[in-house]
Amino acid sequence: MSAPHDPLQEYVVGYPKLAAQMEILPELSMFRRFGALNAQNLLYMQAELAYLEKKLRERQQIDANDPSGKRSAYALNWFWLKGSENTDAGEQQALILRIRQVLKEYTSILKYPKPSPWDLHHMQNYLQTSEMGSNALTGDDARIWGSVLDRDSQNPDLITLCPREKKDAFSAWAAESTIINLFRCGCARFMKPSRVHGVVGYQDGTVYRVTYWFTSILASLIPIASIAVLYRVQSMSARLGIIAGFNVLVSICLMALTGAKRAEVFAITAA
Repeated sequence: MSAPHDPLQEYVVGYPKLAAQMEILPELSMFRRFGALNAQNLLYMQAELAYLEKKLRERQQIDANDPSGKRSAYALNWFWLKGSENTDAGEQQALILRIRQVLKEYTSILKYPKPSPWDLHHMQNYLQTSEMGSNALTGDDARIWGSVLDRDSQNPDLITLCPREKKDAFSAWAAESTIINLFRCGCARFMKPSRVHGVVGYQDGTVYRVTYWFTSILASLIPIASIAVLYRVQSMSARLGIIAGFNVLVSICLMALTGAKRAEVFAITAA
């Protein structure tokens, strides 16, 4: 029996042939994210930018108060700042060019959203743990995430590379409260550490499934309850009041238990 035909026999065995197979079946294009290395690289760039920003502000103050040459005009006229490049008076321009170079790589992540308060507080707590030591970070970037002593002292332009799935207000509150209470009551000691990162954790997806079932059941019960109440009430004015009350209840449920937009809330309650 002859061997099956190899459509990739013209490719050299190894990376060339593996890449050709990925081209045929793109689902095989699986690679490591190198999350820790990428995060470490971003931390270094963030620290460098924080340092460069500080040095630039200092240099701008020095140049603005220097009466010699054109240094005092750097903040007023770009022509004089640009003309100082590669001269003894070009410290500010050199800093700007270096910042521009680092920002070109760093700004690729600026499209990401802000972190949730839950994750920000977790970061602040972790920086104060014994695993990170008494002085986790000591550079200009040490206060970027704020601290446990001042929860709102973080930089306002923080972003997160892996945002949590956007959920309705009820699901987000339920997930946060449930996980906090599970750790507080000591349930973590009955769970095995994750094989991936070696620590005990709870998946908020489980809580989201519970809230999904809860909202689904509630959505089916509200119309039934309104019909049952209206059936037993004979007064027309009372019926109108009950209808108005259930409309308000539906609107509140839509806003709190779902991700409905304002237009959708108006459309459903007006129907």
